[in-house]
Amino acid sequence: MTSRAQTILITGVTRRVGAHLAEHLLAAGHRVIGTYRRETDALRALIEQGLIALPLDLLERERLAEFAQQVADQTDRLDLIVHNASIWHRDEDVAAKPELATAMYTVHVTSPIELTEHLQRALPARERDDGHADRQAIFLTDAHIDEGEADHIHYIASKAAIENSIRSLALRYAPHTRVNAIAPGLLMFHPEDNAEYRRHRLKRRLLPFEPGPGVVSQTVDYLMACPLINQAVIRLDTGRRWES
Repeated sequence: MTSRAQTILITGVTRRVGAHLAEHLLAAGHRVIGTYRRETDALRALIEQGLIALPLDLLERERLAEFAQQVADQTDRLDLIVHNASIWHRDEDVAAKPELATAMYTVHVTSPIELTEHLQRALPARERDDGHADRQAIFLTDAHIDEGEADHIHYIASKAAIENSIRSLALRYAPHTRVNAIAPGLLMFHPEDNAEYRRHRLKRRLLPFEPGPGVVSQTVDYLMACPLINQAVIRLDTGRRWES
């Protein structure tokens, strides 16, 4: 990891990957700003560790410019943006409530793109004399984009859309900002996942183990440390068996 302490914004830090990543970066000595929609025990614990917590609902696009200014009020520079916030709905849920599809595209695609733009206006990254990027944006996508998911078409399509967009965003913001994506597959099970479901999921992997959220933190560390990587998608899927 880079030795200089950085200022980092992470969207969605109240649970799972976002909470772990915020804790990891705080422990490494970085200044971390995290967004949340509702308070949780995990959020309160992160605040005790030094997290700057700012409320944000990515469905409220009209608030993004105001939020970007709130970030600018907290810091005079922003080194890294991690677009982690995500929502997940099955296609059967979307069929019953079509607005859920719009919500996924808003949270995964439209709002992250617009937030990145608002942050650039409120807190500009600048071209450096040494050619290095002044800032990096990392989008969390999904390793299943390559193979599809029969029951989660809208979810996968929205994640695929933002993954495709990193190339255009990198072109827009070069050379002052690098834009990359991390595409996790199975990271950790939910407590309600039974033994048969876990066995089935692990059987589909070439490396059949539950890696946990730490692999995302390791990958973020790598992208922070290596200044050359741009327009890249790093898949965290343990190796896939391509049958169901």
